Amino acid sequence: MTSRRCILFEKGVRELLESDHYTVRIIPVGYTQHSPPVHLVASRGPGETRYIRIKKVIHRSRIALNIETRCRGEIRQYRRILSGPEGIPGLHCEIWIYSPYDGFHCYEVHIGSVREISKLAPDTGGPLPGTGAPG
Repeated sequence: MTSRRCILFEKGVRELLESDHYTVRIIPVGYTQHSPPVHLVASRGPGETRYIRIKKVIHRSRIALNIETRCRGEIRQYRRILSGPEGIPGLHCEIWIYSPYDGFHCYEVHIGSVREISKLAPDTGGPLPGTGAPG
């Protein structure tokens, strides 16, 4: 995520998480093959950590139908982390996809599946930025 617009997405996501009492670290561009594919690491308390990868798609598509194809590499790395022996308690691996037509769609990667995360922010009850949801 090196373009100016993508930096703005990172900032918006960071602000949303910080408003929900997370401590957020932005990970520099250029992760290696052995590092988790993350743009942000959000922590809240000792037992909750979120690895968040942000991707932008330009065209209109049913993202939920092809998330496993579109993000194959990231999902494979996340599953390796989740099933590893050094597991982090309370770790959530997420991919947030932004489309100018549909806003954000957020997905949590599990060992056997990928599930869409609700568009509502957990503590505020409001919509995520860019979802187009009324608020």
